[in-house]
Amino acid sequence: MKKTRYIPYGYTMRNGRTVISGEEAEVIREIFKSYLNGASLKAIADELTDHQIPYTQKSAIWDKARIARIIDNAKYAGTEEYDPIIDEEMYEAAVNLKIARQCNACEKENDAIDLLREFVRCDSCGHPMKRRINAKHHIRESWNCTNGECGIRVRISDTQLIETITVLINRVILNDHLLQPKPKKRYEPDAKVTKVGNDIALELERDAPNEEFIIEKTIEMAALMYEQSNAKLNLTVSLARKLARTMVTQDEFNRDYFTALASYITLGEQGKVVLHTKTETEVTLDDGSNESS
Repeated sequence: MKKTRYIPYGYTMRNGRTVISGEEAEVIREIFKSYLNGASLKAIADELTDHQIPYTQKSAIWDKARIARIIDNAKYAGTEEYDPIIDEEMYEAAVNLKIARQCNACEKENDAIDLLREFVRCDSCGHPMKRRINAKHHIRESWNCTNGECGIRVRISDTQLIETITVLINRVILNDHLLQPKPKKRYEPDAKVTKVGNDIALELERDAPNEEFIIEKTIEMAALMYEQSNAKLNLTVSLARKLARTMVTQDEFNRDYFTALASYITLGEQGKVVLHTKTETEVTLDDGSNESS
């Protein structure tokens, strides 16, 4: 095994000739089998890393890009210089599957972006943001604030945005306490509640109070107090945390999970993504903490 790889994984040099490396070749075969059996590139990479299967003498770290390069490498089906580790049918089947998955992933990404268009706001001023494409930039996609006085532009690729949101949703699923907002100030009736209360008190002072009027106003005051108190939010938090506990983490963007847990997202400087939950908390990649909005 080489400290640094100059020839494809699965092969080694012996007497000046490229030959198959037995142990590595078996790993190659398992990679192709797992992929054809439905495992994702990331799942295969994680499995190899977890089992500390060495890639070089210095590293046993695998990632999906490395697995993708193996799937794409035609040398494993045999060439003039390289003996075959797998047959051509397995190689072609894996490559065709990879192409099909990429097309499917592209369709899913487009669907996700179409959904997110209605949920992206500016982190600076809170106005909606619109997605733009400029092929002249390395990162073609950008989101621009619709507030002319703000005008912030955040350049972030669709893939990065979707992956970040997926990570944030998974964080909430694994830590449902992130849906619990910080305690708010003690409830104090506002002017509307006070006025209705005064109307009731004045009616009660009459010699013949109007019972229907008092009942109507009492119901109105109760509705106002409920709307302004923490009771409604506490119920929302309880239901949201129970819902999150029924969910499982996802490798891809799940629109149902997103719409169930997220109110909107904000984009800020340097591509900062903040998930604003339906329970008035904020979740970021920085530390997983949450704040009341």
